[in-house]
Amino acid sequence: MEIRTLLIRYDEIGLKGKNRRHFENQLVQNIRYALRDFQGIKIDKIHGRILGRVNLDCAKKCVTLLTFVPGIASISIGRSIEPDFDKIAELGISLIKDKFQVSDALKFCVRTRRYNKSFPFRSKEFDFEVGSRIMEALASKGLTVNINHADFILEVEIGPQETIVFDNRVSGLSGLPVGSSGQVLSLLSGGIDSPVSTFKLMTRGCRVHSVFFDNRKFLGRGGYDKVVRLAKILNRYQGGGKLFVVPFQDIQVSIRDNCHEMNRIVLYRRMMYRIAHVLAELNNCNGLVTGESVGQVASQTLKNLAAVSCVTQMSVFRPLIGMNKHEIILNAKKIGTYDVSIEVQPDCCSVFMPINPTTRSKIKYLELDEKLFPWEELMAHALTAVETINLDDLNSVV
Repeated sequence: MEIRTLLIRYDEIGLKGKNRRHFENQLVQNIRYALRDFQGIKIDKIHGRILGRVNLDCAKKCVTLLTFVPGIASISIGRSIEPDFDKIAELGISLIKDKFQVSDALKFCVRTRRYNKSFPFRSKEFDFEVGSRIMEALASKGLTVNINHADFILEVEIGPQETIVFDNRVSGLSGLPVGSSGQVLSLLSGGIDSPVSTFKLMTRGCRVHSVFFDNRKFLGRGGYDKVVRLAKILNRYQGGGKLFVVPFQDIQVSIRDNCHEMNRIVLYRRMMYRIAHVLAELNNCNGLVTGESVGQVASQTLKNLAAVSCVTQMSVFRPLIGMNKHEIILNAKKIGTYDVSIEVQPDCCSVFMPINPTTRSKIKYLELDEKLFPWEELMAHALTAVETINLDDLNSVV
């Protein structure tokens, strides 16, 4: 059985100081979790590099899975080999010959990185020795050297314990490994924005759980099913995520029946923040995440955002705050949530929509409205009826 070496690189982690090991160890743990279904895989951390030993038949599948792991900058499938000019050139020739099947002429170069400084040859010398042997064998077939614009790059990394040769790089998500920055709770709706904001916090090292405010009584089950699917897609990037489903219809009816119409949306949001705060504390989350962007809708003016945020002392992270809709859509397409998000399903904030929602709400008037309905009692009742979905369980059966 042929074995391949996965060369797994990180970027931002390399800038860390004394706590770098914490981030490296978390990334190794996440890699092992992502590849847990494959037998016989070994993951090692050696001199600032992460190496995986995998069977050839599953190497590409492993790379695909690792592209969903935040903290990884790129992955290559390589072969461990002796740092011998002839053997590496022979391997390079076999790899380049395959390329001639689709091209009559090919530009190539060799790039060596020498992490083992005791190795007797400098990187440029190694490039020349290997490259000249390859040229001698294949120049007659149309092979030429072009360092800056090569069609084929043979890369060699000479480490203290082994040398790895590869001709491929697959980009990763970069960022920080999930779990290295703690946990947060995201207010997840069925729209385009909140899944993107959830993903953004994952790439900053947070394990993100989600809360969905459900109004099946008036909207049917479609919105619920849609959000479960979105949460499942997002959980591919981290694992271990939970989705909390909060029944919200009684709160909305009470706001509709007792409060000023123009304040409804902001009052909905204030109740969502209060409930999310309690759930976050119960689940060891250190902040809330929302998909709000300044000026995008009536509830997201500066005045309204301030009026909503003031009901919680917990940090509220808004990673999309300065992004426009086009930028958010591009991100949603990239992470795989866009097609689900645009399915037509109303969310709970669309229930009992005011004709003229306030864009400059005043906290004192909102507080007067909140005295007109038993929000504390309704909130307590909603919290006793929360449904908790372990997203790993969904991913294992779907």
